[in-house]
Amino acid sequence: MPPFKALLVEGTSGVGKSTLIDALIRNHVATAKPRKIRTLVHLAQSHTYGPLAVLEDNGTLTVDENIHHLERIVSTLEWLHASVQEHTHPWCFVIIDALHLTHCVRPGVVKWGDVETFDQKLAALGCKLLFLKVSSATIWERGIMPRIDDQFIQEYARKFGSSHEAIHRYFVEEQDILAEFFTRSAMPKLLLDNENAAERTLAEAAAFWADGTEQAT
Repeated sequence: MPPFKALLVEGTSGVGKSTLIDALIRNHVATAKPRKIRTLVHLAQSHTYGPLAVLEDNGTLTVDENIHHLERIVSTLEWLHASVQEHTHPWCFVIIDALHLTHCVRPGVVKWGDVETFDQKLAALGCKLLFLKVSSATIWERGIMPRIDDQFIQEYARKFGSSHEAIHRYFVEEQDILAEFFTRSAMPKLLLDNENAAERTLAEAAAFWADGTEQAT
């Protein structure tokens, strides 16, 4: 089996990315044999998106800076991939919370043509793309209502609309745009309807990360 197992999870706010990633990591560790966890890397949005946030907020983020950020991340993944190639069993596990697909809409200074090279590089590493999708009502229930008093809605999301309804419309539309980028990706990919029971979503996502093939559900 390939020694490098990487999974990129994409989707708009409120679809359950963080919840699923947390469950995947806990499941991976819990099912590993003692002293056999090997290398496990989780790139949270504090690494994949956070470094761009200050420049985004200041209105000074450039295409070159966004691309340079992607170059640092992808080159790190290339090093992790290259360093385990002598092994014949899975040896390095990576899970990434949003990357170049999200960058095309948030911060939005790059277009698909700017990031397609990175998509191809990830595909060459065997990285898989998991896209989570939910209904408009679920985006409201999960992404807006529980966060009404949080900093995310009170401050950050105000750039998307002056009311909760406008912010909700933005995320619904963003989901459609991300879905289009998903179809363009060269990576092995899986679309999951995250309206399903959490246990089913976890099982399907874990199987795809481990050894699944391209499919859509």
